[in-house]
Amino acid sequence: MKSNIPRWIVPVLWIMAVLDIVNGIEMFFFPSAWFFKLVPGVPETGPYNMHLVMDGGTFFLAVGVGLVFAAINPGRNAIAVAVAAVAGVMHSALHLYSHAAGLLSTEHLLTEILGIYIPAILLIAITAILYSQSDETRTAAARSA
Repeated sequence: MKSNIPRWIVPVLWIMAVLDIVNGIEMFFFPSAWFFKLVPGVPETGPYNMHLVMDGGTFFLAVGVGLVFAAINPGRNAIAVAVAAVAGVMHSALHLYSHAAGLLSTEHLLTEILGIYIPAILLIAITAILYSQSDETRTAAARSA
C-alpha cells in the first residue's frame, strides 16, 4: 500500500532525532559544559544543578530515540512523534511562562525560537499529518475489503 506521507517528513524527523540525541548526550555526559558553554542563556535560568541537567539529558535521549523509530517508519510510529510533540509543547509552555513571569530575558529569544518553538510546531504538524494519513489508510483499507 502506497503511503501518502509527505516526503519532507522523514528528513525532518531524522534531523530532529539527531539534534535531540546530541543534546541529550551533551546534557548527560557533559552537564557542566552544556549548562555554561553550549546553549546560550542557560545560566540565567538559575544555579547549576548537575543532576537536573543530566535528568534532562535522559529525556532528550529518549525523545530522540523515539524520533529515530518514527523516521524509519513514520506511519507505524506516529505515537513517538506525538510524545515528542507533547514534550515540545510543554518545553515551549515553560519558556513562555518564564518570559511572562520575568524569569528569562529576551536576549536569547532567537535561540529559543529556533531550538524550542519551531521544533514543537513542526512536531505538532507532523503528528497531525501522520494521524490524518493513518485515518485515510484505514478508511481505504476498509473500503477495499
